[in-house]
Amino acid sequence: MVQLKGVIDEDAQFEAISKLGGPLIFNFKGLTAINSCGVRNWVNFLKEIQKTEITFEECPPLIVRQMNMVPSFVGHAKVSSVYVPYVCDNCDTEKLVLVDHSKFVGRDPEIAEAIPCESCKKGEMELDGHPQQYFAFSK
Repeated sequence: MVQLKGVIDEDAQFEAISKLGGPLIFNFKGLTAINSCGVRNWVNFLKEIQKTEITFEECPPLIVRQMNMVPSFVGHAKVSSVYVPYVCDNCDTEKLVLVDHSKFVGRDPEIAEAIPCESCKKGEMELDGHPQQYFAFSK
């Protein structure tokens, strides 16, 4: 398992990871940002290890956006889990909820569009976006 942390940008280097062999599980939970040069570096890296079995897990919204905008960002990897963003309509609290691939792969996402807010206990947290668009990468 490879835990990615911080920023993927023009300075990101993946050579050491490519020498690990496989299968590889990339955990994106600690990633805080990615820029266009980082996306290019990542896509090129995935091409280099295309014969390796790859799984993505705990993908935050910033990675889900890349997977939706740049199909080659996923390459041949399987996505096992993603974080889904919710926001409270009453107190503006935000929350990320981890969702397993069984809820979104190969069909319409089985995602709650609203959940009770644990912060204010009054409002509902609504899905921040449309499920079909958020999970477009899984089709």
